[in-house]
Amino acid sequence: MQELLNLTNVLITLALITGAFAAYHHGFARTADEVKARVISVMQHEIDALKDRLATLEKENLRLSQIIDTIRLALQQRGLHITIDGELVSIHDQSGYCRQTSRIIEKERPSPTAHSAASSSNEED
Repeated sequence: MQELLNLTNVLITLALITGAFAAYHHGFARTADEVKARVISVMQHEIDALKDRLATLEKENLRLSQIIDTIRLALQQRGLHITIDGELVSIHDQSGYCRQTSRIIEKERPSPTAHSAASSSNEED
């Protein structure tokens, strides 16, 4: 009878260890799946935001190209021809003589705080 109780205790202990291991593994897998789902959701949101920003930048680029074309047409009507070749901008008069060639200089955009501080100091003057 004692041996039967010992065997039962050993079997119950093994069953508890196996059950605990299975529960831990299941909980770990479920947590990993939840984290993966959250990461996918956040990444999808980021992709959508980047797509929206790309569409906005494409519209802005088109608008700026239209502005440049309008300026070029207006200057051409006054006898000045502008050619843009990469980073070089050349201005020619009607005779075709190249009067000026300049390289496009990239400037850093002022930060919003610096711009607003400059605006407020200009308003005080």
